[in-house]
Amino acid sequence: MCPRDNTSSTAMHFIQGFLSKSVSNSVHISAEAVDIWQEITNVMVAKFKFPFLFQLFGVPKPLSAEVIREGVGGYRVAHFGNAAQFKQEIVSWERHKEYRFKFSPTKNFKVGHFMNLSKGPFEILTGGYQLVEAPDGIQLILTSNYQLHGPLGKALHLPFRLIVFCFQRHLLRGIRHNLKLADHHTE
Repeated sequence: MCPRDNTSSTAMHFIQGFLSKSVSNSVHISAEAVDIWQEITNVMVAKFKFPFLFQLFGVPKPLSAEVIREGVGGYRVAHFGNAAQFKQEIVSWERHKEYRFKFSPTKNFKVGHFMNLSKGPFEILTGGYQLVEAPDGIQLILTSNYQLHGPLGKALHLPFRLIVFCFQRHLLRGIRHNLKLADHHTE
């Protein structure tokens, strides 16, 4: 379902996060932190091909996200193809380095065609981006923390983790692609 990564640390992070209910992914981007920051705070991913398996599993297609008010206490709104939204209250903000947010999905935000993320078996609590300097660019890390509710949440824990993991990879690759396109257009 999700393309393979060439690092063994990816599998280890996936397993470790199972117990802590945290999912993390990263991608290396050959760009300046200021450009990556712009892309993660105000992102347009609507133009990217949405994987068929996400459609099959009823994962809403991300369209865009924009910061409405910067800094701690501010918020970002993420828009999805099914008219659903996440309002993300910013809880940590260090420009060009890191920001974290709490999720508040709209009542119509459903995954798997019937599981409501605002009051269902899965609840995404927080998420965040971190930019870490690396050779020839920046390592962009995306982390999501979640809770499980009831027997259905526990029974579907592994499939839910896998979907979140692959969804993060899709977003990170879209961000990297946007930056490559922007760099190509400025040359």
